[in-house]
Parts: sequence; C-alpha cells; structure tokens
Amino acid sequence: MPAKQDGRAIAYRKQDLAFELWNLRALLPDAQQGDLLRIKRQQDEYLAREREALAGLWSGNRAALVPGHSFFADHPELATGITASLHLGPYQLLAEPYLAAGLRPVIVLNEQARRSFQPQAERLVKHLGHRGRIEWASLGERGFVRAMIRALRSGRPVLVYLDGNTGRDGNKATRDQGMRYDLPGRSIRVRTGLGRLACRLECPVHRVALAWDEDGSLRWESDPSMQWTRNDDPRTVTRFLYDWCFTHIMRRPQQWRYWAMLRASSSCFRSAVLDPAGVPHGLREDFQQAFATCMERSPETVHLVLESEAEVWDGRILADLSRDRFYPAAGLQDADLNVLRCGHPSLADLSRHHGRAWVSFHGLRLCLLGMARLGG
Repeated sequence: MPAKQDGRAIAYRKQDLAFELWNLRALLPDAQQGDLLRIKRQQDEYLAREREALAGLWSGNRAALVPGHSFFADHPELATGITASLHLGPYQLLAEPYLAAGLRPVIVLNEQARRSFQPQAERLVKHLGHRGRIEWASLGERGFVRAMIRALRSGRPVLVYLDGNTGRDGNKATRDQGMRYDLPGRSIRVRTGLGRLACRLECPVHRVALAWDEDGSLRWESDPSMQWTRNDDPRTVTRFLYDWCFTHIMRRPQQWRYWAMLRASSSCFRSAVLDPAGVPHGLREDFQQAFATCMERSPETVHLVLESEAEVWDGRILADLSRDRFYPAAGLQDADLNVLRCGHPSLADLSRHHGRAWVSFHGLRLCLLGMARLGG
C-alpha cells in the first residue's frame, strides 16, 4: 500500500480512532487499531472506484448500469412489494433499474438523508432520461406510512434501507424504545416498523444488496423473497431482516457506508442509562462532603487517581472504556485528562493546572462516576 495512503489513515485524531475502534468492535470484538486502519484504506479504494463509476454515468459510460438491468430482468418480482437493502457498495444505484423500467418507486429515507440524496438522484435520473420517477417518503414525517401503504396497495415498489434505522423522533426514540438486537460485541436498538408493515399488509419483501467484487465488477445479490401474514410476530420478522443485513455487512465491512448507525443506536447510549451514578445515591452527599473537606484541608497530600481508561469522544461523550459505560462529557475535554493519565496529581496540583472550579466539578464527578478515587 502506498505510504501516502497510510499517512492519510493515521492522520485521524487519537480520539476519533478510539471512538471508531470501539464502534468497529460491535461487529468484530477482537479488532485492533491495525484492523481499523486497514478497513479505512480499503474504504478509500472502494470510494475512488465508486466516484469513477458515477462520473462515467455523467460522461455517457453506462457500463455500471448493465448488471442492475440484467438483475432486474431476472427478478421481475421486484416490481411490486418492499425491497429492503442497506448502505453497502454503490447503494445509490438501487433505484436505477426500477426507473429504467418506467416504474415509480417510493424511496424511504430519514429526512437528513433525503435532503442530501434527493437532489443528486433526481439530477442523475433526468440526465439518464428515464421515464420512471421517484416518490420520496421521509421517515417520521406525518403521512409517510400512508404513502408507503398507498404505493404498495397500488402495486408500486417501496425501497427501504434497513440500516437507516430511524423513524418518528429519530435516533433517541430508536435507542429508548427500539427492540434490542445483539451483535457480536454489543447490543443495539432497532426499529420494528417495517416488520409490522410487512405483516399487516401481507406483501412480499425482497432483500437486495449491491457490492463491488475484487475484480472491480458490480454485483447485485438477492435472497429468496419472503411474505409474512398478520399471524406472524413483527419482532421475529425484524430480527430476520437485520440478520440478513448484518450478514452482508460482516462479509464486506470495508464497503459499508453507514457505520454511524451502530453508535447512534447503541443500547448503552439510551437516555435511561446514560448517566448512572458510580457511587450509590445514599452515599453521594457523604462523598461530596468528604471531597470538599479534602479540597479545603489537605489538597497538597490528597491525590486524584484515575482508575478507568477514560476518553472524551467528539466533545460530547465521556467514555469509561474499562466498564463500557458512557456519560455526557459535561464540558470535559479529552486533553483535560492527560494530567491524570500521566500520574496521580494532588488536588492542589490539579487546581494549579486546571483551576479550583474544574477540580470541584470534574474531579468530583469522575469520583462519583466510579472512574477515579481519592488517594494518599
């Protein structure tokens, strides 16, 4: 691999790498930093290939569309029902064969994704001269479910990216109310709305994934279509669909484009458990009084000992990596912890370094969360 690419991957800030490695370990619990950097280098390679293919479409080279057209011709069942896919490989091309066939698919996305995806998709559709047109349905917006139902009942296809995993009230509602789904290294929360809809309407559900082969060719893959009834359990259906989704992700992690889905839906970030007390509630007042006494009477001899591997991610999340617990950063910066990582400073040393107010708040809070202790 060229040294320039190695340098670009290693240029990520330390805390970004730590956060992304933790994220990767949801799928690969034993992954090390070298595995993360290798995947990042491969991502760069596939993105370059993808940009070249998409640029070719604008210049008249439609070779990238041929596999999709052949696949669609071999699978006429895709013209109706729900097609479930994921952000893998050149996922932007999923709708193209439908449009080339003159269909009017409904594409379901969260609002943020729709705002970035819709303009470029519609420009490309116009450039290609397709007869079909896209109807967009934004997850969580009023009436989006009715739009899906109306399309399905009229025989039009509905395209859904499973790993979007949001709906009304966004990621917070997913974390707090979603169904628990266990990955090899962590549990996340997933939405069950698609499973409920599939059972309610008893419509066919097709599973389609796009990916690049090692030789640079574009592969379309599908598994047998499924059709559930109102007697089926939507949670079981949901688990079945996500099993399929993560099978593809585990097979080609370097081509997955939505790693943010894992951290956005991690069970450990649920608001109900985001800030549990490390010190039992009944002892908190006593501990606070003891800490204040040490600050007043013996700051030169009492030390603050960091007991956890602690990091601050993205300026927002205080991560206790020793216990796999996470808290709001509350203004703490990752660099603030360096003095604690390098030794066991006294409360007086910390006050001279950070200021008394910092020690009274962040020093005490680290102790209350069980991440640090007072020592002689």
